[in-house]
Amino acid sequence: MIISLKHPLKLATGETVSTLTLRRGKRKDMAAAAKYSSDAGEQEDFLFARLTGLTIEDIGELDLADARQLADSFRDMVEERHAEIDASAAASDVEHAGRVDGFGAAAAR
Repeated sequence: MIISLKHPLKLATGETVSTLTLRRGKRKDMAAAAKYSSDAGEQEDFLFARLTGLTIEDIGELDLADARQLADSFRDMVEERHAEIDASAAASDVEHAGRVDGFGAAAAR
């Protein structure tokens, strides 16, 4: 998954990047993060570094908006959410907004 950064990131190597490639994670990545630290924040940084090929220090230099986008992209990938599914769910929510307990608005009167 390619993530376009809102704020380009200058890596420890001196290179500046405007996109990150987030690979799909595996259980062994989670296990390595758990071995790295018992702190959830440190585990997340370790996991994001491992899945993007960046260093933990590089992850720490991400702008907060880009860090949020990385975290959201990771969650979307893990939960296998896609734009089509999200759009379908939103349409369904709108369709059911006028209903009470599954009945049409007329039944609620």
